[in-house]
Amino acid sequence: MSDEAKENEILHIWQPSTFLKGKNPSQMVLVEVIRGNNHLKILFEDTFDNQVEIIYDQLMQPMEYFVWAFRHSTETGRYGLRFKEINDSGLISPDSPYFFKVSNSEFIKWFDDQNPLFNSKTYPNLEHHLYITGDEVFDVLSTYEPKIIEKNKSDLTT
Repeated sequence: MSDEAKENEILHIWQPSTFLKGKNPSQMVLVEVIRGNNHLKILFEDTFDNQVEIIYDQLMQPMEYFVWAFRHSTETGRYGLRFKEINDSGLISPDSPYFFKVSNSEFIKWFDDQNPLFNSKTYPNLEHHLYITGDEVFDVLSTYEPKIIEKNKSDLTT
């Protein structure tokens, strides 16, 4: 086994927005996921009705998809995440929940095993984005960072 294969996953805090309020990811909820023909949207909300929409809408060549793969599970189904090493150097604000980018990703390794042409060896900018709430876990494999749209739920109803 190579040294790379032996490396453990590391969760790197990734805070592309500080709009949501809370001390950690368990203080936000996953409101909805929409997989459209031209995008993948993930909507999160905090207890103050602030919302952040994560939008993957760049067509990636040569795959011709907006993300390479995604999966959803519950925190119960991903119990082992609580024991992963966390690198907090990406934390911008301690008063806002955060997401993760995963290095030495098991999800990417699995994807690599499925496809000899399109994988992290042939596309080294492939990233594993990990979104965790108090109840749910959502993973995305993408070669780019998504758009972030910040909004307050009360502004949408007026």
